[in-house]
Amino acid sequence: MAEIFQIVIIVLGTLVGFTIAGVVGFGGGIIVLPILVSIVGLQEAVPILTISQLSSNFSRVWIHRQNLNWKVFKYFAVGSVPFAILGSFLLVTLDTPILVRALGAFMLGCVLFMKLPVGKKFNMKLPGFIPVGAMTGFTSASMGVPGPFPVIFYIAYGMGASALVGTSSLGQGLIHIPKLIVYGTSDLLTVKVLVLGLGLAPIGFIAAFLGKLILQRLSPRAFRIIIDVLLVFWGLVFLIKG
Repeated sequence: MAEIFQIVIIVLGTLVGFTIAGVVGFGGGIIVLPILVSIVGLQEAVPILTISQLSSNFSRVWIHRQNLNWKVFKYFAVGSVPFAILGSFLLVTLDTPILVRALGAFMLGCVLFMKLPVGKKFNMKLPGFIPVGAMTGFTSASMGVPGPFPVIFYIAYGMGASALVGTSSLGQGLIHIPKLIVYGTSDLLTVKVLVLGLGLAPIGFIAAFLGKLILQRLSPRAFRIIIDVLLVFWGLVFLIKG
């Protein structure tokens, strides 16, 4: 009975988390990871989440394929892939509460900066996505939950809602590939991990379409407000709880 209850919690949490990610381009992993960690532990939770997120990310990429910003993605990829590999190796040996708190503080600082007059005049340049990709790849692989961080810079670059969700998902999907390779070489991809990860994968497809339906009904202003609220909320969660 307890196992059935745990499965229901994981499925519902994944559906809610991935649907939110389908609307704003992030948030799925942040919601699902704590649920998985509480049930299977960190070193199994991150690979399980990575497998399921891969389907969710590429579902969103397909849905928003007409609005993808390939220039941004190329610069993002240059930084993200090598640092995703580095972070994946560190997952095997490190506990990272300090990094999580630092990421939370950085997110809150970025949101505050973007609200100040100087921040409103800030225009993100393409080369800036190389370090953004590097930090995203590292935090994704070592902590499993980097999603909110790059969104700040996609907005500063001037992306619309569909382009942001699609391009962000493409960048995240790319990061998951080297992560899974490293997890496999580090014996983290056990039968249990593969079964749970692949079992959650179909939810990613469903959530991507639900997210698109909701996104189509949001005004640009409502989209930005939701982004800001989620960034502040998760920044505080990261900062306080680590």
